[in-house]
Amino acid sequence: MTASEPHSRPGCGRPRAPRPACRPVVLLLAALLLLLAGAGSAAAQERYSYMVTLSPSIGGSLSEGTDSSGVQAAFSWRTQPRTAVGVRFGSIDLSGDQVGTLESPTFRYATIAGEYRFQELYYESGVFFGLGLYQLGNGVDSEEGPGLTLGVSGDFPINKRLSVVIELSGHYADIDAASTYANASVGLAYQF
Repeated sequence: MTASEPHSRPGCGRPRAPRPACRPVVLLLAALLLLLAGAGSAAAQERYSYMVTLSPSIGGSLSEGTDSSGVQAAFSWRTQPRTAVGVRFGSIDLSGDQVGTLESPTFRYATIAGEYRFQELYYESGVFFGLGLYQLGNGVDSEEGPGLTLGVSGDFPINKRLSVVIELSGHYADIDAASTYANASVGLAYQF
């Protein structure tokens, strides 16, 4: 057999196992292709990934009235286009009300919810549903329990980073004194 015969040349004739030096190059090229594919989908996503909101609110127990003042802070992050996860912390001061056996309590909550957003002509609307931890207390006595939250939102952009957020939400809490609460909030959001 001479060197000019086809079966003696490298790559011809019998198959060879890949050389170990080629594997990192193949992996690097595959990773580069995945990054390039991901860059296209990232460009198609919304104008921001995270949003922090601070809002004054009104609300209260549905059985006692929803005219009490409160505050809500929220943080959300995009998980997919038009989908986000939001965490909300809030309190509503029910001073002057008696809820169950508690005089002038404060209703506090921490929720985590899946949010589904819809782009409208001038704003973004949304609906959210999730789980919460709730506390109703007056400094002497308190009740705590798990619960559910459901709400709707509207996000009205001011500029690239700021927007006005309006939310209406309901809460079902496993608390003996009162189990259904509602609140409405209007606040300022920073998006990044």
